[in-house]
Amino acid sequence: MKNTAIQNITAILHGKAASPLSMLPPVWQKIKNHDAIEAARLFRYHNTPLAMEALSVIGKDLLPTSYPDLKARLQTAETEVEHRTILCLQSLFDTFGQNVPAAFYNALLGALEEDNQTIGRRLFKYKKLLMQDRLWDAVLHAMLLVTPIALYVHSVFSQHGLRFTHMMNCSCKVEIKEDEPPFSIHLNEALKPAYLQNLIAAALEQYGVNASTSGKTRGF
Repeated sequence: MKNTAIQNITAILHGKAASPLSMLPPVWQKIKNHDAIEAARLFRYHNTPLAMEALSVIGKDLLPTSYPDLKARLQTAETEVEHRTILCLQSLFDTFGQNVPAAFYNALLGALEEDNQTIGRRLFKYKKLLMQDRLWDAVLHAMLLVTPIALYVHSVFSQHGLRFTHMMNCSCKVEIKEDEPPFSIHLNEALKPAYLQNLIAAALEQYGVNASTSGKTRGF
């Protein structure tokens, strides 16, 4: 006979108690991505104002309305690097779709907004963009922290004759590198759900916990 108390207890994942969905910000009720929900339920135990902000912001970024219209953007591309970048993002979208936050694509598009030819797009430069840059930086860090996804992203950029860089000073840049040979990285399809769940978890941690140590100059 099964113990109903054990049946009803909150799931224990990775050694931490996962909060029920009802304890997440309401936006998570609209999200269909089970792996993202599990990552959010685990992250909820932090229970700090910044952690709750992270859950709300990243939850909203997983809604279908948050994703860029890459087809429309391609039609208005004005430069060769912009055209190639959008083709690259279309390829990434074919692989990851809406299983990653919209900032995954928006931040890479934002890297085209170069402040100058040296550092590229500098995050946390303008106070009015603080909330956007918090999200973009967290998702960029998450993308690069999950090594199989980072390698895959860099390989897709290389296949379009591009290089993407993200520096510790929170600058990011996309540039044409015709002299660098393309390379190919294949994702393990069986492990891809785990990679994507790790990316969501890392984005929440970067936004809601690790970012709190970044100091007032970055708005945290």
